[in-house]
Amino acid sequence: MDITVRVGYPFKQTVHYTVGESAKTKKVQKINHDLYVEQRNFKIEIKYLKNWISTSDTRSVSKNWSVFQQDFDWLMDEIDSGNKGKAAFVIGWFNCVESFSQLIQLGQGNGAYPLVNESRLSYFPFLKKVKEPTRTKDLDYNYDFYAYESTRLNQVGTRSNEYNCMFIGSRTDCFHFAIYY
Repeated sequence: MDITVRVGYPFKQTVHYTVGESAKTKKVQKINHDLYVEQRNFKIEIKYLKNWISTSDTRSVSKNWSVFQQDFDWLMDEIDSGNKGKAAFVIGWFNCVESFSQLIQLGQGNGAYPLVNESRLSYFPFLKKVKEPTRTKDLDYNYDFYAYESTRLNQVGTRSNEYNCMFIGSRTDCFHFAIYY
């Protein structure tokens, strides 16, 4: 919640925090945004990536890929509905693990270091492959080309609109962001 409040702070009193509202109202459908600025009809979904050491003494990601896929789908649906510039998806994480894939499931199949799922990887243009065939541990940040630059996502199945990502971070930063819009 702290990262959500920090992102919402510039909007002052105009922001409505919707975190956990779907549970309060017992709606069947999930509210797909954490911040809402009604005056501008602006919606922002925020995810904080983290991992932990499981009972089997391995590092595990905090959320399954399906959670992130729902958020990407929500954003693309918003953009496809004519709300480009009115919706965003923000992911934040501490740059304190060996590989980004320790924070999010980018592999296909099971195991500690599965092969990279190319369709998942396409959502993260700021990652580069350092080896072929590429396993999840063989991904690194491409700071030289993608940091602080708006980049178009090169995929997204049958969708045809323009979806952008901006990666904010450098090798020495403790915290990184990816902003999708």
